[in-house]
Amino acid sequence: MSTLLDPPTPPTRAESPDTSFEAAESVDVSRMQQLVLAALHRMRTYRSEPAEAWAIQNEVEAHLQSKVSGSTVRTRLNELVGKGFVEIADRDGLSPTGHRCARYVLAQIGKAA
Repeated sequence: MSTLLDPPTPPTRAESPDTSFEAAESVDVSRMQQLVLAALHRMRTYRSEPAEAWAIQNEVEAHLQSKVSGSTVRTRLNELVGKGFVEIADRDGLSPTGHRCARYVLAQIGKAA
């Protein structure tokens, strides 16, 4: 299990590990992005379905034992989708107010590959 002192490493391709590891090491993953990735990773152990941003926010808050802004988590999720670490699985989730929303999963391979 990674800690903030030992941040999660970006994914790499199995077919070309040497160049893939070099590319993965060059990717900047911010502290909050690390927390969001770690939350998604922890959630895989008890949740088989993709997760909504609010559920990921709850997991981050439980880990930190303090509140974080929902927009902070949503922004980090969008950044991680752009970097290829997280994917939008579908738009079948429900927000706390009952509206449809995106659900997220960890990507199999990042753009670092």
